[in-house]
Amino acid sequence: MGMKSIESITPLKRKTLQTEVYRQLCSLILEGGLAPGESFTIASIANALQVSPMPVREAVTRLMAEKALTIVSGRSMGVPDLNKTSFEDLKNVRVEIESLALKWAMRNTSPKFIADLEEKLIIMIAAEKSSEVKGFIRANYNFHFAIYNHANSPILYNLISNLWLRISPYLHVLSESGHYKISNEQHHNILAAVKMHDVEKATASLIEDITSAYDTLVATLITD
Repeated sequence: MGMKSIESITPLKRKTLQTEVYRQLCSLILEGGLAPGESFTIASIANALQVSPMPVREAVTRLMAEKALTIVSGRSMGVPDLNKTSFEDLKNVRVEIESLALKWAMRNTSPKFIADLEEKLIIMIAAEKSSEVKGFIRANYNFHFAIYNHANSPILYNLISNLWLRISPYLHVLSESGHYKISNEQHHNILAAVKMHDVEKATASLIEDITSAYDTLVATLITD
């Protein structure tokens, strides 16, 4: 068998690099690295990641198709503006899908799982008390997705991740209203219910967390 040519290997390398850049950008968005009103260019991301512009452009195109990014001006990319209808749609779908993931996760709770949530809640509380906005958003993401990962459904996990790519940047806005403290109370209630194996109470607390954030965002951002 003859050796593969360089031409046949290059597309695979490019695809692998594009996937890694995509993952890096997803992490940036999900963990609080991009707020509404902030922008970046393909060149700036390529420089930060020390890669060529091509895989960045491919990753950004993918995120634009997923409604997580948009062109804000010229060559600058940022978070798409959301209207009340979009916020409400995201809220309704999140309630259904994330509640399902929580229920599935609670089928197989364990001391290790509970201890992990306790540790993540402590980090969230510390971030809120020290007014670390990005730190809170990252800790909030880690808390929720520890639950969703425990549901053991990659399909469900990916669906939720796509929803969070669209809503995570707007969690920056909640800091202005002091909502992080309220959110942590709801996270505490979720954890307490998980410990008691009370699926109904845990689900109600999760729904309250999602809907109260929605109410605050709409009251803060929507003027019409």
